[in-house]
Amino acid sequence: MHKSMSPAEKKKSQKKPGSTRGAKSEEDKKKIISVTMSQSLVKAIDGLVNERMGRSRAQLIEDAVKWFIDFTVHKWNERGLYVNSCRMAMESDSTLSLFFSKQTPTEQYELGRTAGSQAPVADIVRLFHKKEPTDPSTRVLVLKLLQRYGWGAIELKDNLIVIGSPFYPAQFIRGFLESLLKVRTDLVETRAKDNVALRIL
Repeated sequence: MHKSMSPAEKKKSQKKPGSTRGAKSEEDKKKIISVTMSQSLVKAIDGLVNERMGRSRAQLIEDAVKWFIDFTVHKWNERGLYVNSCRMAMESDSTLSLFFSKQTPTEQYELGRTAGSQAPVADIVRLFHKKEPTDPSTRVLVLKLLQRYGWGAIELKDNLIVIGSPFYPAQFIRGFLESLLKVRTDLVETRAKDNVALRIL
């Protein structure tokens, strides 16, 4: 017995083979997995969810794995903390301020350029995200990673980069981002003293 197709079914059947419009890439598709962990960890996760630090157990675990990858935690050991091939250390902003207070703004800028040319975040973007940090379409990702690394609350609005509560001084940040992103910038005056704003030229 022949069954007639509904309009919705006809429309679906007329879709071109191989069409991916509106579909997620294979890497972005979710896959269900099961994990076994200690009751103390589960209790800690549930506590964070109850405090609304995360939407669910799954979201917190996924975020933790992303951080594990972005910070290359698998390279951390008793000899040091490494993000890709660069050794890192946990340092207070007060100690860092003492270091930068001995430098002129020009010296801070040049130091930032040197640091940006060797930034481990560039390797993270290339190796794990398969993108180039100098590509304008990748700027949001690069700034998001720097925010995760504690640089401050970073926003990109058109060609304006705004960093709230920056960890580093303005000229260092300017030199770093110019070298990392291969751009030129101007410092923009802000009313809030705790903000750094850079306009990409």
